[in-house]
Amino acid sequence: MPINVLDSVWAVNGTPIYTPGADVGYEHTNLAGSSTGRAEDGINHIDWIRRDIRKVTVRYKAMTGEEVRYLRDLVQGKEYDFTYEDLGQVQTMRAYTGDMSYTRHTATRHTDEGGLYTDVTFDAVEI
Repeated sequence: MPINVLDSVWAVNGTPIYTPGADVGYEHTNLAGSSTGRAEDGINHIDWIRRDIRKVTVRYKAMTGEEVRYLRDLVQGKEYDFTYEDLGQVQTMRAYTGDMSYTRHTATRHTDEGGLYTDVTFDAVEI
């Protein structure tokens, strides 16, 4: 019996992923060029390359082994269109996942579905 439900908004290349847990993390960073810095005039000069690079950290408290495999096959080491919700709006970005982690909790529960895993986490980082 599955633990999670496929979501109607959250998706990878249009394929639904499981509704994330309550602890989704959002980051907005920037990228400045190598000529950025404080000059002799005392003013900080910024050579903006990109002003907003998004990263969404998706977490699940528990998943079956089959659910982890489904998710891993969609994102791990891949580039994809990631659709998600942020601040009440649906967003889509071109993203990649470099790292995905999970912990095997037990192999004796959900045995027909590959065991029980906890702390499933991956980052969708804007390309």
